Amino acid sequence: MACNPLITDPFIFPRRADNRPGLPRIAYRIGRYADFLEAMTRGIDAAPELAAWTHREPDDPAIALLQGAAILGDILSFYQEHYANEAYLRTAAWRESVAELVRLTGYRLAPGIGGRATLAFEARGEQPLTIHKGFAVKVELENLATPADFQTDAELSAWPHLGRFNLYRPRAYAATLAAGSTSLELHSVASATDTASLAAFELKVGDRLLLQPPEPGWTSSGSTLATQQAPQVVKVKQVTRLLGRIIVDIDAPLQHAWNQPVTAYRVNRTFRHFGHNAPVKTVTSKKSGSEIVGALESNTYFERHIYANHDCFNTSSSIALPSSLIPLDSEITDLNPGTHVIVQSRVGKSGVSTPVALSVVRSIAAVETRTIGFGNLNGASTLLTLNQPLIKHVMSGSPFSDVRDYLIHEVTSPALTLKPVSKPTDSAFANGTHALRFYGTGRQAQALAGRRLYLTHRDGRSVELVCTSNVASFTPPTPDIARMWPLSFDRPPLPFIPADFDETEPKVTVFGNLVDASQGKTEHEAVLGNGDHRQTWQTFPLPKSPLTYFLSAGGIPPQTPELEVWVDGRLWTRVDAFYGRGPEERVYIVRESAEGQSFVQFGDGETGARLPSGLKNVVAIYRSGVGAHGPIKPGATPTASERPPGFDKLSLAGIVSGGTDPEDGGKAREAAPGKVQSLGRLVSIRDYETETLAVPGVVTATAAWDLYAGVPAVILRVLLEAGREAEFADVQATLAHAQRCRGPDRFSLVVQQALLRYAFVDLSYARDPSYRQEDVEGALRATLGLAGQTPHEHSGLFGLHARRLGEPEYASRIEGRLQNVAGVLWCKVTALGLFAAGASNPATLMLPAAPRPVVQVLPCSGHELLQLAAQHLTLTSVSEPSAGECA
Repeated sequence: MACNPLITDPFIFPRRADNRPGLPRIAYRIGRYADFLEAMTRGIDAAPELAAWTHREPDDPAIALLQGAAILGDILSFYQEHYANEAYLRTAAWRESVAELVRLTGYRLAPGIGGRATLAFEARGEQPLTIHKGFAVKVELENLATPADFQTDAELSAWPHLGRFNLYRPRAYAATLAAGSTSLELHSVASATDTASLAAFELKVGDRLLLQPPEPGWTSSGSTLATQQAPQVVKVKQVTRLLGRIIVDIDAPLQHAWNQPVTAYRVNRTFRHFGHNAPVKTVTSKKSGSEIVGALESNTYFERHIYANHDCFNTSSSIALPSSLIPLDSEITDLNPGTHVIVQSRVGKSGVSTPVALSVVRSIAAVETRTIGFGNLNGASTLLTLNQPLIKHVMSGSPFSDVRDYLIHEVTSPALTLKPVSKPTDSAFANGTHALRFYGTGRQAQALAGRRLYLTHRDGRSVELVCTSNVASFTPPTPDIARMWPLSFDRPPLPFIPADFDETEPKVTVFGNLVDASQGKTEHEAVLGNGDHRQTWQTFPLPKSPLTYFLSAGGIPPQTPELEVWVDGRLWTRVDAFYGRGPEERVYIVRESAEGQSFVQFGDGETGARLPSGLKNVVAIYRSGVGAHGPIKPGATPTASERPPGFDKLSLAGIVSGGTDPEDGGKAREAAPGKVQSLGRLVSIRDYETETLAVPGVVTATAAWDLYAGVPAVILRVLLEAGREAEFADVQATLAHAQRCRGPDRFSLVVQQALLRYAFVDLSYARDPSYRQEDVEGALRATLGLAGQTPHEHSGLFGLHARRLGEPEYASRIEGRLQNVAGVLWCKVTALGLFAAGASNPATLMLPAAPRPVVQVLPCSGHELLQLAAQHLTLTSVSEPSAGECA
């Protein structure tokens, strides 16, 4: 074989390391099991002494020994290659390896960051409950396997009435009570509009209300009769008492419109004028002397004069009828002076062809019961003397009325006023000034001044506001009764609309006892060890990890541990590095190992003071716990470690934000080289991107020169991890500090928040029958890098870490990338498009109806990152078209 130059032997052992640049992994094995076994077998074949040894099965002890040696070689070469990869930053897979490699450049992997939350407390009783600073709480979050520990950051006065309550939109009333209305609102009782007066008024189903128009001016002065609006009597069908309001439903619609407020009275009995039912003819005896010789018939006269200071003898009444006197058609024993009545009639006068209706309110001045007659009608009557006649002055034309037109209503209430039922606008809030209303006493409202409020809707919408109204805005009345108080906020209560704050069915729950809390459990005071002044760089591990860190915009790096170190009873100062420190400075540094354990280190007596000698004189007070973020688990509630008197319950207002796990190796591989190049300064555009990537919670960032408000500036767009959008302000503050302290600070740095933009893709593909369909489709999804599929975030076409902000996508590139998937004969994009911007949860995006549109280019603005969710990818397997008889 070796003599024939045309025949080559591909077998090479041991293999030499040969790797082109830029590979994600390097090959460093001299061989695998088969190579080791092949090399040893060839050695047997080449030895003349072993020519007779032709058996190669493992039942031969020597062959079994060779196979065992090959296994050992395979294992050793595997680990040799693995360790070789761990020795290079690009190829290292272990976080520990990455940490040690970047440490050589001065870059330190960021520790885990503690989450921040807002807790809402509820209390019982009447007096406020004081929640002390450091109140411990455990919260079960969706993203954590174990409950996270939190502590309140400040003291809180928790008012019982602000634990969980509702706010309401401003009331708005139409100018008129419309015709056809069947619901009215009781606005005042005896001119009193306060809630106590309304609550004290008794109104029940079946009561009659008379809507009384204003008394016309001509009853007091004037000579022209003008038409008065007709009164209407309605019956109460339902009474609803709601937040100081009394809403009245009536049994029949209003006959005409009324200008509000409408005066009304509750009426009981209705009486008629005595004589209203008298015969129209009056028959009297015709006498001759004392003897009755026949009968005389005459008309019964029903019209009476009603103007002031006139006693009318014009009617067929047996008594004179003064203008203030009204005889009732029955004997009534329970009408007393002071009672109000409403008198309805029609008024005419000479020269007026058609009488006009009149309805007036008068009070009874005197009551007399006697028997009177009217024409041929005689009977008992109650004579009411009113405080004023129907027409209170002498009017030309001798105004009169017909007794048959009289209706006298007994009034059983003070004067009431009615308004239309409030119908506020549902348009969006323009601003936060007097945007909503609080129902309660003035003292209760005063507790809202300057307070933070968390508003949450049952559909998941929420917002946190600050009440900007001051205490002077809530001056309690005397007595301090409940009413509606207008509230102003630091911004409009969006995304809500006024309809969410309806009084009948409020949909928004408000929490008013809010306090910030930060992650971490305060551990017992820990003795780290003994100081020894003879030693340099004394180092002590903290007993429990992970140490709690929080973002600190002014720090370098921008994280601060929750740690105090006391030596001989004196507090020492934490610094980031010993460089530049004097020999007497009581300082220390904190470092984390690759495994996440924290160490405290002290100086050498030249850069930082050595520890003084002492027994157990180094003590640490610290908190542990990091990584909390996201919503609470469904059905879970926070639990408190203590229950002071009056404590009821607590809840999580919103989600936990800010927490993150220790920096992973993937981000460090990208950020550490950039940090080395920048030498701690922000000079190039790349420096800004690298600095941003080092901030916890940042997924990706892009920087570019552009015009902002017409002025050249560095535009830095930052994409945060899903659910952490609320932390953008902290990122802005961190980058602004870096620009001021380590950047040129000669131009504007504009930090903008980037968002995900979701796309949809329909794909038809033909499969090689020798490949299983589920394997092919799994490979297609992996190649696309669907949202949430962590293993493919760095390699997939739409992978979260594989794309840059503003990068568009093309149908041709999707087809080209998928065409290379094993088992795919051909593929074609049959639908491609974008969903509307602004969606944070792809589960809420519904695919368009088929047939879906297809575009050749997916555009992407500079602050967007294209993503493809699994539910928006449609894969359709089709048959490979036949090539005919030559196939």
